[in-house]
Amino acid sequence: MTEAYLHGKPSSEGVFKASPEDFQVTEILELPITEPSEQVGEHQWLWVEKKGANTAFVASQLAAFAGVKERDVSYSGLKDRHAVTYQWFSIQLPGQALLDWTQLEHPEFKVLTAALQPRKLKTGTHKGNHFVLRVRHINQPDSFEKRWQAIVADGVPNYFGAQRFGHNGQNIEQAKRWFNGELKRRPSRHQSGLYLSAARSFLFNQILHERLIANRLQPEVGDAMMLQGSQSFFVVECIDDELQARYASGDIQLTAPLPGSGRQLTAAGVAEFEAAVCERYPELHQGLRKQRLDEARRPLLLKLQAPQMRWLTDDCAELEFSLGRGAFATSVLRELINDIAREE
Repeated sequence: MTEAYLHGKPSSEGVFKASPEDFQVTEILELPITEPSEQVGEHQWLWVEKKGANTAFVASQLAAFAGVKERDVSYSGLKDRHAVTYQWFSIQLPGQALLDWTQLEHPEFKVLTAALQPRKLKTGTHKGNHFVLRVRHINQPDSFEKRWQAIVADGVPNYFGAQRFGHNGQNIEQAKRWFNGELKRRPSRHQSGLYLSAARSFLFNQILHERLIANRLQPEVGDAMMLQGSQSFFVVECIDDELQARYASGDIQLTAPLPGSGRQLTAAGVAEFEAAVCERYPELHQGLRKQRLDEARRPLLLKLQAPQMRWLTDDCAELEFSLGRGAFATSVLRELINDIAREE
C-alpha cells in the first residue's frame, strides 16, 4: 500500500519497538464513579496492564476467571500486542460482589484495579490514548529533531495503521472474498466488523494519499470540514477569509470519507475526486455500497496533543504525546523516521 508523506520521506534512521517497554500506551478514560463508597452495580471494571498479549486474548482470560462467556466482557478499544498498555475492561456479573482479581495471575497481564460500576464499558468510550515511545539508534539526531518540530507544528497524515488491515493485509483479502461471495461460511459479527472496517480504512488511506501527492491540503468548494474535537461537519460553499482563518487556527479540519452505502457527503470537484479514487478499487467500493453503512468522515491530518521530546542518550529519544480515539502512533513514527529493523 503506497502512502505519501506530508514532510517528505524522513532522512534519519532508527529503531522503534525494540522491546515492548519502548512502546507504552495508556487509555484515556475516566472511571464513571471513582469514590469507593459509591461504587455499586453489576459491572466489574478492571484496569489492566498487559504486555505481549492482544486485547481480545486478555478478554478471554478474564471471562474464564469469572466463569462467564467472552461476550460478557467489554472494552473500549483494541491495544497493540507488542507494547506495554493500560486499559479498562468490564465484566457483567449480576448479583455478585467484587471478585478477588488479585488471584488471577498471568505472565502477560495483570489486573491493577477493580471497581463496581452501574454500566458496561462500551466500544469507543475512551477519549484517546497517551503514548510514551522510545526511538533508539538514531543516526541523524539533528535531522530527527527538526522533523519532530515540523510534526509538532503541522501534524502528520492521519493514516490508519497497518494493524487495521491484519497480518499481511489479510482483512482486506477476506473483505474482497466476502463481498464476492467466495467465503464458505458467513463471517461472524466480529469478523464482518473487522472486514468492513479494513475496507473503509483502506479507501480512506488511498484518498488521503492522493490528496497529499496532488498537494490539495487547503479547503476547496465542496469539502466537508469537521469541527475540531467533534464529529460535526459542514460542506464548504465558498472560500472566504473567515473560513481560511478557522482552518489555519485548527478550528476546522479537512476530511476524507469512510465510504458506505449512504449518500456522498462532499460536493463539486471534491466529490468527483473522492469517487474516482474509490472506483479504482471496485471490489471494495461496490461491496461497501451494499452494506448498511452511512458514509462517515475522518480528518486528513493528525495533530499531536501535549507533545514532548527528551534525549535519553546521544542516539535515543523519548517521545510523549496523546492522540484522539482512532488515531495511530505508528502514523506519527513513519513520518518521523525510517525504522531500520522493519526495513531489514
